[in-house]
Amino acid sequence: MKVVALISGGKDSCYNMMQCVAAGHQIVALANLRPATDKDELDSYMYQTVGHQAIDLYAEAMDLPLYRRTIEGASLEIGRAYCKNEGDEVEDLYHLLKLVKEKQAVEAVSVGAILSDYQRVRVENVCKRLSLQPLAYLWHRNQEVLLREMISSQIHALIIKVAAFGLDPDKHLGKTLGEMEMYLTQLSKKYGVHVCGEGGEYETFTLDCPLFKKKIVIDSMEAVVHSADAFAPVGYLRFLNMHVEDKGEQNNSLDSIVPADACPCLNYIQSITENAEEVSTIEESRELTTSNAHFKDLWDCGRLCPCSGRTKLGYQWICGISGFSIHCEGASVEDQTRKAFLLLQDKLEEQGLQLTNVVLVHLYVRSMADFSAVNSVYQAYFNVNPPSRVCVEAPLSDGELLQIDCLLHHWEAPEDNNAFYQKQAMHVQSLSHWAPANIGPYSQSVKVGETVFCAGQIGLVPCTMKLVKGGAQIEASLSVGHVEKVLDAMSSGLTLNHVLLAHCYVTSKMAVSLVRKLWESRLKDQCGEVVSILQDEVYGEEDQKSGPLVVSVIPRLPRDAAVEFHIIAVTDDPRHRKSFYITKDVAPGIIECEVVEASSSSSATISLSLSLPLSPCATIQEETVQSLVCTFQESLEKLDSNTSPLCFRAFYKHGRSDAAQLVAAFGEAMKRHLDQRSPALVLVPVKDLPDLKVLHVSCWLSQ
Repeated sequence: MKVVALISGGKDSCYNMMQCVAAGHQIVALANLRPATDKDELDSYMYQTVGHQAIDLYAEAMDLPLYRRTIEGASLEIGRAYCKNEGDEVEDLYHLLKLVKEKQAVEAVSVGAILSDYQRVRVENVCKRLSLQPLAYLWHRNQEVLLREMISSQIHALIIKVAAFGLDPDKHLGKTLGEMEMYLTQLSKKYGVHVCGEGGEYETFTLDCPLFKKKIVIDSMEAVVHSADAFAPVGYLRFLNMHVEDKGEQNNSLDSIVPADACPCLNYIQSITENAEEVSTIEESRELTTSNAHFKDLWDCGRLCPCSGRTKLGYQWICGISGFSIHCEGASVEDQTRKAFLLLQDKLEEQGLQLTNVVLVHLYVRSMADFSAVNSVYQAYFNVNPPSRVCVEAPLSDGELLQIDCLLHHWEAPEDNNAFYQKQAMHVQSLSHWAPANIGPYSQSVKVGETVFCAGQIGLVPCTMKLVKGGAQIEASLSVGHVEKVLDAMSSGLTLNHVLLAHCYVTSKMAVSLVRKLWESRLKDQCGEVVSILQDEVYGEEDQKSGPLVVSVIPRLPRDAAVEFHIIAVTDDPRHRKSFYITKDVAPGIIECEVVEASSSSSATISLSLSLPLSPCATIQEETVQSLVCTFQESLEKLDSNTSPLCFRAFYKHGRSDAAQLVAAFGEAMKRHLDQRSPALVLVPVKDLPDLKVLHVSCWLSQ
């Protein structure tokens, strides 16, 4: 793609340009926002302006056109999200990039963001309005590794501002990154200083790098003390005289500095490929020949009880939204999607709610070939901070092309807790080496209170957004890695051990065992990491309890992926969770129930399944319904909290109409039993279930 690079003069914007070129993109222009001529630095949440006097030479050194604009706006919209405000400094960026797009026909924007959600959200807002793709290859990279890469990549940058404990204007201004690396690492370990200066601890200016055709030379400069604080003095350099000069015979080849095999995504994929190569070969050789044709099974998504009650904390499900009607047979998938959203909006209005109250969507499509068409309509209804989403193909009834389930949240929290229970969405749209960009209309995760609802993750390579090659084992490893990164980015320290409920969708039964082994292995690894950190405490791996993993075999996933993981996590203490397991013999099968309750007692999960032997005479008895209800009731009584089941998501094996009828009867019985706390019921026919299961019911409970 043709790229315009947002530059401040610092190391991050420079190194991200190098990453863009290494990824095959072409830098065709530079863009910079500067303060008024009589100021060195603005009180800006967005922009680095120290060193702006040398930006013109930066463009000369790269031999690229430079577009500049004076910052006229101020930091007005300073919340988590950004909405257009003509007086805000973000609009200066919009007008600058709009001009560059008109003049240079650029398609993408290079952004050097590492940790700042504030900056990322605003740049992505501008890019979306201009139909530009943000490229942020440094996003959430390990900062020590990143700084080492920058130095070894021959970026010659000076410290031109300091503003942190341990950094002294007299000692550290004018030092190079190489000279400061060890000291910055020491400050990070002692005081938590960000090694790359992401906390505003310091700023840099790049004098040379492999992209420069000439190098910048500072002839004279002066130090300015902005604040003489005794503990964290703030000072910066003002450039007075500078020039560019030829680099002589110096090697400017970017390939020798950032080789293609240095891509963090590809390195990680290579490591998991080596570990999984033998398993993948065995699994592929045993792969069953199956068809993705639609099964003519009963599909009754949510019709028995389409709307749950609302919990004390304000959660509620609305399920079974369909745009199909016998009066409009033959309607396109776009028409059915619009109709479904009109029906959803009507139901929300009945509850006094809006689309902004939706935190999680389960989207079922009859054909994954309609996925793009559904998205084209879907995105018109969700704009800023869209909900998380999981999408799978399912055998809907004749004529139905899609159905939607929505988890809602609306609670008037006490004033001191209001911010805690506000919806916080992570909607990263930039291409990076972190995790797949959500270019579509959904967020990687949404957090409400202590609960995190993650979107379904498939094995996409983040920097290319293409499905990884190598089969189900590699896809599963990569998608779990994405889940881990999203959790940690959403809340620092959040891991797979904080998962309360996990769903894994696979397109082949042969993948079931490998995703289970992978999940257990990753949980064990992370338990071991926590044990080593807390080695002084009396604590073992068995003390942590992650929620159950529910695996279903379905016809097809987005991008023809083989594996998709979707999880709900809680920011509690996994060491103090309550869990128990119940089994009951119900001739000729067995009922199994796994329960995990968050240590905060605010939420829990129940996983309930029925297995039958492989026999044509093995039929479901009427007594089984009562046994399922009794088992569920027993699990509720063992919970410490007063949580309510919100939605029974019942996966049943296709071809077993008696299983679907059983779940329907179970739902009716639970509705009568739970009275005002009646949950919604979603029946999901699947290709297969593991371990001779004919149905598997998962339920998330909340106060």
